Order: sequence, then C-alpha cells, then structure tokens
Amino acid sequence: MKVLIKGALLGGLVAFIWTNLSWMVLPWHQMTISTLPNEAPIAEALKNNVKENGLYILPWTTEKTGEAMAEVNQKMENGPYAYMVVYPNGFKKSMPKMMLWGLLSNVLIAFMLTYLLTKTRGLSYIQKVGFVKMAAIAGSLVIVVPNLIWWQFPLAYTLVTIVDTALTWGFAGLAIGKIVRD
Repeated sequence: MKVLIKGALLGGLVAFIWTNLSWMVLPWHQMTISTLPNEAPIAEALKNNVKENGLYILPWTTEKTGEAMAEVNQKMENGPYAYMVVYPNGFKKSMPKMMLWGLLSNVLIAFMLTYLLTKTRGLSYIQKVGFVKMAAIAGSLVIVVPNLIWWQFPLAYTLVTIVDTALTWGFAGLAIGKIVRD
C-alpha cells in the first residue's frame, strides 16, 4: 500500500507540475484554440437564448426519427456547426479550487497507473516508464479519438492533447517507475 500511495502522490505531483507548465508557459494549447472574430453578438445571442449551463451542439435534435436526423445532417453540412460548453451567466471559477481538483485528479490517475504497474514483473526502469506512459496514452485515446471522429474536434487540438498526455505521464512515469520495484 505504501508503494501505491507514494506513486500516487509523487506521480500525481509531477503530472500536475508538467500540466501547469504545459498550459501556462508553452504556447501549443493556445495555438489550437481559435477566437471568434466578432465575439460580442455571438455572446449576446448565447446569453439571450441559452438559459442553463451545459453542453450544446448546433444543430441538434432529441428526436431520433429518420426525417429529423436527415434534417440535422443537412444543417450540419450547410453550417454552422458548433460543439460548445455554455455558461450563459458567466463562468465563476475559483482558480485555487480548480488547481486543487486538477492535483487530486492527477493523484488519482497516478494511483491507478501505479497499481497497474505493480501487476507487472521483470520490467526494466525504462520499460516501467514506457508502461505508465502507454497506459495513460491508451486511456487518453479512448476520449480524444472519438471526439476527433464524431464531433470533429480539430486535428491539431487532438494531436497536442495526445502528445501532452505522453509527456505528462512519461514524466510521471519517471517517478512512478523508481517507486515500483519487482
């Protein structure tokens, strides 16, 4: 149990530090997110028409008949198409709370990866690091590739997410691999 806790804490901390550097210092995440050229009328339209926080897709229908879906598909082809998280009354974020949740999620992920690594035998240090990194990439691909395929997330955004995941958990794997012994 000591190994799991040490791996979770140290691996999670390393992942947290890298993630913060990646988002706050490196420009690559920001380079994959576009700004709207005329934001004010779009913001006003969202504020006036969307009443609840949520995930929205434009166009969309809850009716799953062939006719309704054909109409949605036609609208998607003609545009506009949007996949968005909307907070019509503002996003009241607490940076300290978000940072704490980020750290805790990294610790939980590091715990799971440490646990998986303890189930292996006979790996060299570099193989342990690779195992942690590949397990994290596999977990990431479960989310990011379907988003690319089904929701048309931009390829650049998807690739940066995959590379950042590999780096994050490769660095964390350096710590976890030292802690987990055969």
